[in-house]
Amino acid sequence: MVHLYKSKTRGIPLESTLLFYVKNKIKLSLSISFILLTVITFGQKSFTTTPVNDDYPKVVTTDSATALTVLPKYDLPTFDTKTIAGIHYDTSFVGQKLRKRGQKMTIFGYYRGFMYGRNMTEAYPNLAPYEKAYGFGDGYREPTLSLNVYGRPNGKSTFGTELFLLSPYLGGGAAENVLTMNLGINFYGNFRTKNGNFGVRAGGIHWYNLSSFTIGVFQILDRFSIFDRTPWEGVTHDEKYNAYHASGSTNAGDLRWNNQAFQGLIINGGRLPGDFNFDLFWGKTQPNAGLANGILNSFQSIPPTINAGSVPSYVGFAGDARFIPNFITGGKIGRTFGKKRQAISYNLIHSQTALDSARQFIQGEDDAVTFAVPQRNYQVHSLAYDLKVNKIRLAGELAYGSYESPTYKRDWGEALMLRAYFPKEITFLPIDVQLYQINKNFFNQNGEIATNSNPEILKDFGVAAGASGIGGQLALVNQLVHNRRGININAEIDLGELKFNLAWGLSQEIDPASTQLTFVHRINGLALSRIYNPFPANATMPTVFGPYQRKISFFRGVSEVVQTTDTSPFDGQALNRKYFNAVDLQAKYKTSIGDKPLYLFYLGSFGSAKSKVSLVPSMTDNSYLFVQYHELDAYYELFPKFLLTGFLGLENARGGQFTEWDQESQLPLDQLGTAIGIGFDWTVSKSTGIYFRHRWMNFEDRSFELDTYKGREVTIELKTFF
Repeated sequence: MVHLYKSKTRGIPLESTLLFYVKNKIKLSLSISFILLTVITFGQKSFTTTPVNDDYPKVVTTDSATALTVLPKYDLPTFDTKTIAGIHYDTSFVGQKLRKRGQKMTIFGYYRGFMYGRNMTEAYPNLAPYEKAYGFGDGYREPTLSLNVYGRPNGKSTFGTELFLLSPYLGGGAAENVLTMNLGINFYGNFRTKNGNFGVRAGGIHWYNLSSFTIGVFQILDRFSIFDRTPWEGVTHDEKYNAYHASGSTNAGDLRWNNQAFQGLIINGGRLPGDFNFDLFWGKTQPNAGLANGILNSFQSIPPTINAGSVPSYVGFAGDARFIPNFITGGKIGRTFGKKRQAISYNLIHSQTALDSARQFIQGEDDAVTFAVPQRNYQVHSLAYDLKVNKIRLAGELAYGSYESPTYKRDWGEALMLRAYFPKEITFLPIDVQLYQINKNFFNQNGEIATNSNPEILKDFGVAAGASGIGGQLALVNQLVHNRRGININAEIDLGELKFNLAWGLSQEIDPASTQLTFVHRINGLALSRIYNPFPANATMPTVFGPYQRKISFFRGVSEVVQTTDTSPFDGQALNRKYFNAVDLQAKYKTSIGDKPLYLFYLGSFGSAKSKVSLVPSMTDNSYLFVQYHELDAYYELFPKFLLTGFLGLENARGGQFTEWDQESQLPLDQLGTAIGIGFDWTVSKSTGIYFRHRWMNFEDRSFELDTYKGREVTIELKTFF
């Protein structure tokens, strides 16, 4: 968990340089905040800043973890959390602190000094002369200093914001520094009536989930290596590794990882007559552009000034202009019933993006001509449920969605998913079974379903910067992709300190669609994404790199596109449906050497795409692509508060006879990637830690001669909370 430690909010000398500077910077913002808060809270007779009902569904007046996906997880801990200013913290600090009366303002946060260096001894040709690079920060928009300001100006209203300070040390002087609000100013209101409890969230960025198929995120806990730290991790010593061993969660989970970023207005209600509840919202998600720090010119980065710095904006990646209407709206109405608090809800989203500010003559579906603003839009209607039948839990969603633009005629498609959780009392082992069918015309950029497999929609809509892949994706078990039907099964074996997770998935395309396949480079993807930034200045499309222009950089990862060749000689369209397999094998073991804890984690992942159905991933004559990953993590407490860390990784990807061949070798791709990592975690104090990582990486495609690199990277992170 992320632990924060209290700083004195009363009696702090205003002569302190940092707080004095920050105070001047936020003075105007706070004045505006108080005015808006007065308007928002006028007339409220009863108010609290904490959730007012303990039963599901909760009325959310902060961006809390209780709004996560409706799908349950077995053996996952329940975290009592509190969120302020969009950041997720442990209640042991924030929850108790903010319940104290009489606090007009609280300031807390963290400093993160992240030093990065690389030396690519063999690099892609277009990297020169930057094979060697040393800097402060890893190229992503993460703050050096995060100051979280939480205010309760009159006891009846609250607000929070996160001040973003970054010094990249690029040699450009003050113009390179950043001082701005990272998430805007967030407002929270919550009040009770005899007819129900109601909440309001408005202002800056809020982390929000509606349902899996509407506004949601594909959530997976322990199917990845935790050797590389994330920017939002805390100072936890071995709690991170112990929690990963026990439940798959490294901490309570930063909300940025589990929810969609939303800017706008959210109104929700619960404990209504008949046990009904509702959500209503209007605003923007990232695909709608216009998140915090947005710019008006879609082809212009944030100007290099002292107030913003030359850090690329995270908005408008599809190239949409900001001064034209571009928003998403929707909501839900739900009901809970029964002693087991079962739930069902109807959910709706409608995303609309104007393509011009002027009206035009547009031909509709029935050939009628209208004079209107051209726009593209997509919408989703769904029915989500969470039911319990005896000891079996049934959860899922039934949805219907469509996409439309002036050059693409609306066509509706279904998305159906049923997930059943069987406890070990019934099946000896806890088993999770998922069945699904998702039409290629179902489109939504805000849900957990990957909807980049329909080439016609992709051609019309385009691919935004930061997209992780296109075409037929070799997905993880339980990761859903449209134009597929399939089954996923998960099981867990718990032998005390030795735990096994087994997962298997099989799916097929509903229609032959894309002629491309995508897989992820898991072993060295993070290191590559730091070299080839997925969000460079002026970005409106994904960052594509490599000697053959097949690799795509996305947030903390890299994927690769593989072209299939069994296509129609007349129009180049796909001829055959593809069948996809996925298997995950994981082992987690905790022991001790010399009374000091030792953690060993192994993850093996296998995936393939074939022209014929097969039960397991493999490389055969029918295979388009076969990929396997092997990752081994080791963590040992050598001294008190000092842990040694280690990582071994191997990745192999092989193309089949019906994929693109190299012209010289006359062979399909045959890739081998390896990584060796060492480091340490040193918890200097209960709120400060130093983290060192050194990675040696090697990659070679034995068929495509130019696709090779070799090098190493070093990172040193100083993290302290106050």
